[in-house]
Amino acid sequence: MTAAPAGRRRLFVAVLVDTVGAGAFFPLTFLYLSETTDIPLARLGLVITVASLVGLPVTPLIGQLVDRFGAQRVLVAQTVVAAAGFSFYFHVTGLGVLVCGVALVTLSDRMYWATWPVFVGEQVGEEGLDRWYSTVNMVKSASLAAGGALGAAALATGGTDGLRVMLAVNIASSLIAGALFLSVRGGQGTRAAVPRGGWPALLRDGRYLQLTFANTLLTFGWLIPSLVLPLYVARYTVLAVWVAASALTVKMVLAAVLQSLVTARLGVLRRTTTAIVGAGFFLVAIVLLACASAVTGTAAAVALVFGGVVFLALGETAAGPAASSLSVAAAPPAWRGRYVAVFQMSWSISNIGGPAIAGALLATSALAVWQVFAAFAGGAAIVLFLLHQRFPAEIDEKTPPRAKTARQSAPA
Repeated sequence: MTAAPAGRRRLFVAVLVDTVGAGAFFPLTFLYLSETTDIPLARLGLVITVASLVGLPVTPLIGQLVDRFGAQRVLVAQTVVAAAGFSFYFHVTGLGVLVCGVALVTLSDRMYWATWPVFVGEQVGEEGLDRWYSTVNMVKSASLAAGGALGAAALATGGTDGLRVMLAVNIASSLIAGALFLSVRGGQGTRAAVPRGGWPALLRDGRYLQLTFANTLLTFGWLIPSLVLPLYVARYTVLAVWVAASALTVKMVLAAVLQSLVTARLGVLRRTTTAIVGAGFFLVAIVLLACASAVTGTAAAVALVFGGVVFLALGETAAGPAASSLSVAAAPPAWRGRYVAVFQMSWSISNIGGPAIAGALLATSALAVWQVFAAFAGGAAIVLFLLHQRFPAEIDEKTPPRAKTARQSAPA
């Protein structure tokens, strides 16, 4: 059973509200904590990093909770945990309060990404996965851009007080989104019993582990605009660092604008093939960005950087929805929560390891940076190509064969 149209509208509104709030405050978290506490910057960074590492092994447990209680309940609980965690940030008087806040925020982030794909799958069914993931990605990108602009305006006009207002907005948006998620009717709902053997079955599922590995390699492409580009532009090109900041904003806007177009143009391809195309876009972006350090003219460097950003956006819009829908379609329905939770750990691995890898490479040379990131994208394409040979059509095709047959046999 899928959600009714009214329920799907609530789902979209919930995504919009939740993501605008997160976009308005989350990128400014480190700045807010540094401005409102006496905790040294190095210690702040260490606490956040340790919290991220501690949260990593919790993800499989969240998947098990999704299988037991249903994605909707866990997703609603996530919004409450997020609101509680961010509430601690109003009263950070020492490391104890900070650790509690960061731990809860990190836990909510793990809960969200382990639960969200399953929840969408429960609401729209197998046939609508790719279209819905694409549409939701478009809404998220637009909301993040709007939230980022709102946060920047609050910081410019209100300083620290403006940051506190954005923190309150973020907390309120989480709770409102939770109420909206709770109001959505339809979907799979709660399971009374879950078959045994989910974890052993997952560990024996070589195709799914291969898919998770491919996605881990792919996710490093998402780190390039925010993690690699600012330092690369400042250190290895003739451009000012504000160009990288502008490029990041352009990338978010393009990801929202191009998503529906890319989805439509690649709609006839299988999911693995679509993800391979996305990896190819990342490779083109890497080549363009690498060339920016070899030119001495400002206009040429700007053109190469923004050209690279266009292909980064294309890579995200092609690979992201295809990989997400494949992760849900390839998971057994009874154990979908734990399967998808393990798949989502690929994002945690790159987010945790990415800063160390990028820092070491940027300290070495521009060539080293792009060689390694090209290896990530190229490796992902190779693994996905091998998966293309292994996944059957009913998993890899975007429209299940039975749905195609029904449409073809319907009277004109």
